[in-house]
Amino acid sequence: MESVSGTLRVCTAYLPPLDYFAALVAAGRFSVEERETYRKQTFRNRAWIVTSQGVLGLTVPCVKPAGNRTPAGEVRLDMREKWPRTHWRSIVTAYNKSPYFLYYRDEIESIYSRLPQGSGAEGPRLVDFNNAFLDFFIGKMRLPATRVEADAPCPEKFVPPLDFSPKSPLLFAFEPYLQTFPSVAEPGRLSILDLLFNAGPEAALRIASARPLHP
Repeated sequence: MESVSGTLRVCTAYLPPLDYFAALVAAGRFSVEERETYRKQTFRNRAWIVTSQGVLGLTVPCVKPAGNRTPAGEVRLDMREKWPRTHWRSIVTAYNKSPYFLYYRDEIESIYSRLPQGSGAEGPRLVDFNNAFLDFFIGKMRLPATRVEADAPCPEKFVPPLDFSPKSPLLFAFEPYLQTFPSVAEPGRLSILDLLFNAGPEAALRIASARPLHP
């Protein structure tokens, strides 16, 4: 895992997967990279949840002002569609019978409800939206991981941050846990929502006990 001065650099991620959190805990100190060129088809703007029909991908529509060369920190949410409502309804349908859903639902829903309403509203930066969830999860689970600002000047030879996508190799192995809808998908690729709603207070212990696949 790539780190600078003891700080792990990671890409931004929407409702991040378990693998993401295990990497943060293993590092202890991390920064979310905003200077990299935004990459599509990754967990930067998508998440996997588990429903009665199997794994469902939630994708956040984004606006890239500079096209394919847009830095991650300049990507904004596209608010022309009512995707926040769709995402939240999908989450409720998937997890409303999970044992710990009621413990966390209000705080998670509030992050969606703070988004600007109306097709003409300018969406916030994707990285800020993602960080709101990230900070909530870290705080709620009391994970030993501290986010710091990545404000150092861009080096002459930029090194991309640790990437998380459906196709990237998993970094950690996780013990199976009881799920409302058992899934054959690798736990490391599933959104933290699945573990949190199903395991509650034990979620942090399961993340901390994840086994590195590439020592």
